Amino acid sequence: MERYSLNHLFRTLGCFLLCVMFTATAFAQQKTIKGTVVDVTGEPLIGVNVAVKGTTIGIITDIDGNYTLEVPSKSTIVFSYIGYQAQEVPVGNQSTINVTLKEDAQKLEEVVVVGYGTQKKVTVTGSVASVSGEELKASPTTNLSNGMVGRMPGVIGFQKSDEPGGGGTTIRVRGTNSLGSNDPLVVIDGIPDRDGGFNRLNPTEIESISVLKDASAAIYGARAANGVILITTKRGKEGKATVTFNASGGFSQPTRLPKMANAFEYATMVNEINPGTWTDEDLRLFQDGSDPWGHPDTDWFDTTIKNASPMYRADVGVQGGSEKMKYYVNFAANGEDGIYKNSANRYDQYSLRMNLDINTSKYVSFQLGSIARLENTKYPMKSASSIFSGIRRGKPTQNAYWPTGEPGPDLERGDNPAVTSTDIAGFDNQKNYYIQNNLSVNIKIPWIEGLTIRGNGSYDKHFYNRKKFEKPILLYSWDGVNKNSSGLTAAKRYVDNAQLSREHSDATSWMVNGLIDYNRTFGQHNLGVTFGIEAQKKDYDFTSAFRQGFISDTKPELNLGSDVGMKNTGYSWEEARLNYFGRVSYNYLERYLFEFVWRADGSYRFPKNKRYGFFPGASVAWRVSEENWWKENVRFIDYFKLRASISQTGNDALLNSDNEYDRSIQYLNTYGFTEHGVVFGGEESKRLYAVRTPNPNITWEVGTTYNVGLDFKFLQNRLSVETDAFYHKRTNMLISRNASLSEITGITLPRENIGEMKNRGFDMLVGWNDNIGDVQYNVSLNATYARNKILFWDETPGAPAWQVSTGLPVSTSLYYVADGIFHNQAEIDAYPHWEGAQPGDIRFKDINNDGKIDADDRIRSDKNEEPRFVAGLTLGLNWKNWDLMALFQGATGGQVYIQTWSGTIGNFLKEYYDQRWTPDNPTANGPRTYEREDQYWISNKNTYFLRKGDYLRLKNVELGYTFSVDALKKAGISKLRIYGDATNLFTLDHVKVADPEARDVNLEAYPQRRIINFGVQATF
Repeated sequence: MERYSLNHLFRTLGCFLLCVMFTATAFAQQKTIKGTVVDVTGEPLIGVNVAVKGTTIGIITDIDGNYTLEVPSKSTIVFSYIGYQAQEVPVGNQSTINVTLKEDAQKLEEVVVVGYGTQKKVTVTGSVASVSGEELKASPTTNLSNGMVGRMPGVIGFQKSDEPGGGGTTIRVRGTNSLGSNDPLVVIDGIPDRDGGFNRLNPTEIESISVLKDASAAIYGARAANGVILITTKRGKEGKATVTFNASGGFSQPTRLPKMANAFEYATMVNEINPGTWTDEDLRLFQDGSDPWGHPDTDWFDTTIKNASPMYRADVGVQGGSEKMKYYVNFAANGEDGIYKNSANRYDQYSLRMNLDINTSKYVSFQLGSIARLENTKYPMKSASSIFSGIRRGKPTQNAYWPTGEPGPDLERGDNPAVTSTDIAGFDNQKNYYIQNNLSVNIKIPWIEGLTIRGNGSYDKHFYNRKKFEKPILLYSWDGVNKNSSGLTAAKRYVDNAQLSREHSDATSWMVNGLIDYNRTFGQHNLGVTFGIEAQKKDYDFTSAFRQGFISDTKPELNLGSDVGMKNTGYSWEEARLNYFGRVSYNYLERYLFEFVWRADGSYRFPKNKRYGFFPGASVAWRVSEENWWKENVRFIDYFKLRASISQTGNDALLNSDNEYDRSIQYLNTYGFTEHGVVFGGEESKRLYAVRTPNPNITWEVGTTYNVGLDFKFLQNRLSVETDAFYHKRTNMLISRNASLSEITGITLPRENIGEMKNRGFDMLVGWNDNIGDVQYNVSLNATYARNKILFWDETPGAPAWQVSTGLPVSTSLYYVADGIFHNQAEIDAYPHWEGAQPGDIRFKDINNDGKIDADDRIRSDKNEEPRFVAGLTLGLNWKNWDLMALFQGATGGQVYIQTWSGTIGNFLKEYYDQRWTPDNPTANGPRTYEREDQYWISNKNTYFLRKGDYLRLKNVELGYTFSVDALKKAGISKLRIYGDATNLFTLDHVKVADPEARDVNLEAYPQRRIINFGVQATF
């Protein structure tokens, strides 16, 4: 035992001595190095990361660019700095290592897309926001607009619903600027206003999106008053062919569904409306669930909505080329299922894009772009609003399905949403086919330096087919006795006989333009001149047919329907534009910059003497940081640029009462046929009548924009700030004068150029980029504030001052001001009240102090549904093979009105049940149970039902890992990345019962969705 202990002791001491020796040797191999890091001008660089390659050993340079670091003698030192090219230096025998870092030329030459061209970012004089396609890819949504929100300053968006096949975000550039259309102009690969818009574009195929917000948009003239969105798709690159594959799959679910009263709670409230409807025994049975036949407790949301709906996306792309020809080809498919159980709602999309760049000589080049896309959307026979109305109103005291499986009764008109959300009631299938082509040619004139002639043309086709087949559905009622199928009686609901509608449209659009560019440098002077002429034409043809009386609902074909009641109709339209445009840009030393753009636009919408408008824009910029005195005295600011612009742009888009585009010609007499005619000789003859009085003076809506901005960078370009303040005034707005015209005249007036409003605010982008050792990170905050005000429009005369909308934002509403509730009769007697007021009713303020409550006591709110302030915070992190991105998005300043249609007509919100006044709870803060619109505080809008629309949500997050395995490279895989991403993970807000973006009064819209997604990306 003693010998064992001695041996053990010697072994332990030996190991200890060996460790000491190895440690001493290791320390002996360490050495101290020091040095200074400067830029190419000799200026010291502060905060340069100095690290030992492959380790976590590192330090940053001090204010004089100096560093001192203990390193292994056989190591390599990496010097890295944001905006500069990294350098690697072996230590060897050196003890002093001084390094000169060169600026990253790629960043210096960073360009942004502007109207009819590109510009170096440092020479841009206007207000332009941009986002890359790579950033958009992180958002797993089928609508491109949903991925834009929160990523760019000046871009405001709100999504009211998210139904597959629809669900796009409403995009506003710097808020609302008009009483009419506020949609920005969308330009895709140089072609304005392409059919299909940009919602269904594949983010994988997008190179960048730029948004023109001030004078930079004026080159698009008549359609640029609401801003311009420029989308550029990817093109080929020189080098060997690279194949990319991306596949992802996941699921979606509603972000939030309202919590409704259960059967016991609803029955209790119905008794408060109609006492005695349900007995105490009924209430007990509803509560204990012992009688599913006669006393069910149906959760209609749970019955109709599934927990998760599958979705997928897949892309295969090829990119490469030579000096003579470059190519980019991408095939994509994506699809998603609706959120209903046994859903009849689904969306699938297939597309093939091809972009070619061909250089036939050093002077001539061609660019060809083509895409074919199929959008296949399947809807239930009932609309989403009808289905969700049935779900929200669904009475928990009724069965969705009987215990034996048969579908239960409806609310009315076949509205059992558990059935109508499926294909039992029929189907509504819609297909959109797009074929879009564009061709460009660029010719450099060899004998005139800097002169280029360009030509661009496009030819697009859009075919739309709809097949809508409605069938009777069998719903079952119970006899109240036999608790099995024998006690059920079936009845046809919804429609009596099957009926079929077919719709078809054919749209053609072409555009052609020619441009002359002259770009030349004379010493330190840079001059650019562009002149162009452009023509565009669209035509559209629509036909539809209808038949009913089908003997069988198994063959939905028109020829199998009855001739009785058959209908058909159709119409067509065409529109054309011709315009001239140009740009003159000049800068001296890229320090003093000036740009003038213009467009002379002609529109078919206006008479010949009012048809053309001239829309100019001028902008200047001063790169103050390029001044020698700045470099010598303000070293802590690396980059500083001042910008200013003024411009006039136009708008000729008209909206009808349904907020859809009105293509009618306002300056011509417009006629229509009466719905019913006069019968002569057994035949009906319809009468022609004048629909609207013409306006021969109608012309452009004009927007004048003033913008000032500044861009600066601190701390060796790690901190960057871009900010703009803007003022936009819209005049000659195209609105009707019907408000001041009595309805008894029966006259429909045309649009007139009589409206005026203004919009002002600011937007900004703050970014921070840095690294700590192996960890690279970036933070970006963008924010936009916009507030508009009506200066003049047609209002009903004689309204009290507190009800006038002039001087307030667009789309404000009148409300009675809720001032608590009447808790008892004594409070009613002591305060002005609505005739018939009862305890538990909402008390309205007597605004004009006349001792009564009437329409003059309504006030106009200074807020509407649209937020005034929106912001997005993007966080990015890269560590070794891991990457993480998170986008937080929020909005403030809007309000939401929520008031459900409830009572014996349908269910109540759970929160209303919990907060309501009752004789047993007379001190409650909420009003009593109401019946439909019978109570004055339901039929009249009031502030009790207004909620703040402010919210903050985790809009998007993505986590990825890139494998670096030699075996993959041997297999021909140059990059393999797996990732998971999500959208709308959580939301903080005041609305609680619904998504704050929905702005849905009755909670009957298709809800926004949360998406969880996993995928793989491979490059070969």
